Amino acid sequence: MRPWLRWLTIGVVGGVAAALFVYLFLCGPGLSGRPGPGETAHRGAPAERAGEPPPVAPGTNGGTARTLRIGWTAWSDAEVVSLLAQRLLERRMGLEVERVMTDIGIQYQGVANGDLDIMLMAWLPVTHRDYWEKVRDRVVNLGVLYTGRLGWVVPAYVPEAELAAIPDLADPAVGRRVGGRVQGIDPGSGLMQASERAMEAYNLEEMDLVPASGAAMTAVLDRAIRNRDWVVVTAWRPHWVFAAYDLRFLKDPEGVLGGEERVHALARQGFHNDFPPRVTGFFSRLYLPQEELAALLLEAQDTSPEEAVEGYIREHPARIRYWLTGEVEEPGKNPQSQ
Repeated sequence: MRPWLRWLTIGVVGGVAAALFVYLFLCGPGLSGRPGPGETAHRGAPAERAGEPPPVAPGTNGGTARTLRIGWTAWSDAEVVSLLAQRLLERRMGLEVERVMTDIGIQYQGVANGDLDIMLMAWLPVTHRDYWEKVRDRVVNLGVLYTGRLGWVVPAYVPEAELAAIPDLADPAVGRRVGGRVQGIDPGSGLMQASERAMEAYNLEEMDLVPASGAAMTAVLDRAIRNRDWVVVTAWRPHWVFAAYDLRFLKDPEGVLGGEERVHALARQGFHNDFPPRVTGFFSRLYLPQEELAALLLEAQDTSPEEAVEGYIREHPARIRYWLTGEVEEPGKNPQSQ
């Protein structure tokens, strides 16, 4: 090889090698201490700054830093309760929290499989009985968050003498007054499954159970009330519609739709090992009285869920402190002064 060609070849190879080294040092995985192209930091934790430990809540021991994934469905109560938990865990305990919106059946399966860390809307013992029976040995029940009730609802102006109970809908005249339909919510939800059983139990062959969404149900209800029309909708308490309108549940003599329900927090197995003990304690103590939750839901409807949650946190410092620490407010002590 001619000398000038040999030196040219060496120069080109050397230049390529130098450029490759610079690229790997600045951008490549592992060399610069930063995630490379297509990589992310460890699940649930941002890439840590040099010399800084993972963001574990102060004053706790045990548990690892990772994103806490909360499952929820687009129901008004589930939205504000999951958002309330997210705000407190992020701001007061330094955790990263992700709210994952998905169908209720997928939530149960996700918690059982470990894809979700926790769900805050397990309606028991009746509404979600079928889901619960499938996963009860693979989840951890952290306790009751609030109480509720499911059923079929009509505006209070509908004469109770003509429509007081679900069996009354079998009367063709009554069926026509309500348009021959029961307005439902999300297909596959516990309420819709129970409503399907009610349709059969009360022999409502001439009626249609119409699946839709929670938002569609409230829209149908609102339009009927504005026009003073008769209407039957599937609904649940707590819900802002009970604060906004004068409503009543239809009697359910066979108890197909269940009675008073308790809404539980269900966590995946190993939850208490992967998060600081304060987190498990928080969910175990988290409980919303019915009146406070009703007011919170109405405020969320009038403003936004975010504004309503911020207002609740400001207005209930003693309750928030108890959820977070287990400390009970001393009588006569002003929590605002602390």
